[in-house]
Amino acid sequence: MREIAYQTASMTMIGNRSTNQDRCALIESINSMLFCLADGMGGHPKGEVAAQILVDICTEMFTTARKPIPNPAAFLTIIMNRAHEQIIAYGKAQTPAIKPRTTAVIALIQENTVYWAHAGDSRLYLFRDKKILARTVDHSYVELLHKQGAITSSECKTHPQRNYVTRCLGGNQLSIDLSRGTPTPLLPGDILLLCSDGLWGALNSSDLIQDICADRPLTERITYLVQQADTTAAPESDNITAIALQWIEGVPTLPLPKLPENPTPDTDDQRSTLSQAVDDLRNTIKSFKEPL
Repeated sequence: MREIAYQTASMTMIGNRSTNQDRCALIESINSMLFCLADGMGGHPKGEVAAQILVDICTEMFTTARKPIPNPAAFLTIIMNRAHEQIIAYGKAQTPAIKPRTTAVIALIQENTVYWAHAGDSRLYLFRDKKILARTVDHSYVELLHKQGAITSSECKTHPQRNYVTRCLGGNQLSIDLSRGTPTPLLPGDILLLCSDGLWGALNSSDLIQDICADRPLTERITYLVQQADTTAAPESDNITAIALQWIEGVPTLPLPKLPENPTPDTDDQRSTLSQAVDDLRNTIKSFKEPL
């Protein structure tokens, strides 16, 4: 067994919006934890409800699951699909029926290893040695155009369809994208960041790396990033949410040595120690004076 050591931080801001449709949560258990973040899609009604459904499903399933979870990839996929189904069911139960939708990114950490899954353009970053070791690829129209070489990275930020998401929870179809290369063992100093597009869309990669890897408490770094995103994108800032973890390291918990069922002295040193103890006991007894 290893007791894990880490620090976490989270923050959300409404930005220049009437409501905050972002939701995030960290659910902790012994030597394991589950992060989740959802960005309710504003072009559809009740996006905040869809986002909250994901958080509720994550909390319920992780809290009741046997640890360590035997098949992390399957577990994350089940969470996403169950949330997707419940969001659709909620929408159908309204009068008239509606179609709430949300992005989703979830990450499971257990046995010093991180696994993740996502749908939409909310992102997960894994930073190591002041570099981006891994990042989810957005399910969005501009990301598809960028992959095809039709637009540049800078054009992605200003494209008129930059908010068009190709996959989400609550949509007509769902395809979960499990990250390539998982499981990923965590090393001391690694930083895990889950964020909505309100954060990463307002900041360039170099500033994000510099600020998230700064030498100060994680809470201060996340607060600064969220506030900076809000200021940079003003007066059109979106909801901005971030939840992060900095891995310190696993602290080994050594088990007590197992004693033999029938201990017997099997070395010369053990025999010598036992013989000396017997002699000492005899001498002590002899030193007692007989009662008068």
